Amino acid sequence: MRLENSSMLFRKKHYGIFKIFFCLSLTTVMVFGNPNGSAFGENSNIPWQMFRNNPLHTGQSLYPGPGAGILKWKFHTAGNVTSSPAVGLDGTIYVGSEDGMLYAVTPEGRKKWGFHTEAEITSSPAISPDGTIYVGSRDKRIYAINNDGTLRWVYETGGSIFSSPTLTPDGTVYIGSSDKKLYAIGRDGSARWIYEVPSAISATPGIGRDGSVYFGTNGGIVFALDSDGGFKWKKRVGRAIYASYSSPAIALDGKVFIGSETGRLYGLNKDGKIVFRAQTGKQIQASPAVDADGTIYFGSYDGNFYVITKDGRLKWSYKTGGIIESSPALGADGSVYFGTGELRGANGKVGRLHALGPDGTLLWEFETEDWIESSPAIGPDGTVYVGSNDHNLYAIGTPSAK
Repeated sequence: MRLENSSMLFRKKHYGIFKIFFCLSLTTVMVFGNPNGSAFGENSNIPWQMFRNNPLHTGQSLYPGPGAGILKWKFHTAGNVTSSPAVGLDGTIYVGSEDGMLYAVTPEGRKKWGFHTEAEITSSPAISPDGTIYVGSRDKRIYAINNDGTLRWVYETGGSIFSSPTLTPDGTVYIGSSDKKLYAIGRDGSARWIYEVPSAISATPGIGRDGSVYFGTNGGIVFALDSDGGFKWKKRVGRAIYASYSSPAIALDGKVFIGSETGRLYGLNKDGKIVFRAQTGKQIQASPAVDADGTIYFGSYDGNFYVITKDGRLKWSYKTGGIIESSPALGADGSVYFGTGELRGANGKVGRLHALGPDGTLLWEFETEDWIESSPAIGPDGTVYVGSNDHNLYAIGTPSAK
């Protein structure tokens, strides 16, 4: 890994494991108060509210992950599950599938309901405190769905939606579209504002503590807007080669972290100045996570999972046997969970969910029958939920004692 900033160039030729002290549970409660965007002061206590769990996209949970990687159940769909699950107050798991359905699944793994759209769902759902579920579809629409599976409203854009909805406590839904527009939609389904950029938006917007909106475009540019949709700044961090799915993570001090298809993880000040570039061997499609200390966690197509300090220095790395498109979830005990895709197995592909300790040691692994592009979510009982391209949603954890 190569780390660059304005004053130095650091090369590391051998990846080692460095011991670190890392405790999230008390710190996270004190700083965030709840797991779903408490930086804004909301207290809904939704276990995993949206893609990356909260508007800052930290990927943090208030709950520790499981001590063992044991299958509790799997829920089968008719398509790849690249959508990342959300977990509601009652434990219901919501996830989209490329079969065009949004599914509501009970904590025991049974189907509650399915909502049909006209195209694949790769967008990840988000849950409002009133129980409304929001999700985008490649049919160019954003859906608001009641918690009984009935339609509340639908908003049509001009392009397919790969981006996931980000919710803020005032009920605003922020989401990008391949029509080159970022939408801010009110809880009634009407647009508050629309901001147009030069290229499609496949990634998901993140919202800072001051309401600033940060998002990347397929053209390799990060934009920052104010909460009313006014332009603040833009910064080029990549090239216009293909869709970028890395979404920004925002630290408590306002720094913004985002990956690029150039293989670099960028750290930017809230004024848009690049403060470091962390170079990996291949493109970064996964989104980073960031803890309360500003430490950043992310994976790369080079097969390595990296943990770096808030100023871009390597803490430790872990080499996997595949590519990493899945974004990490951070347990309250410092554990880290993410998926990979490997070229082997009966059908030529397998997926693997990795669980690492705070120092980068392997805790356990769980194998699926195809790649894992979905990003894991952590439930209040420590269960990890993740989708796979083998068409299944998995619940993995330590079974309850009978």
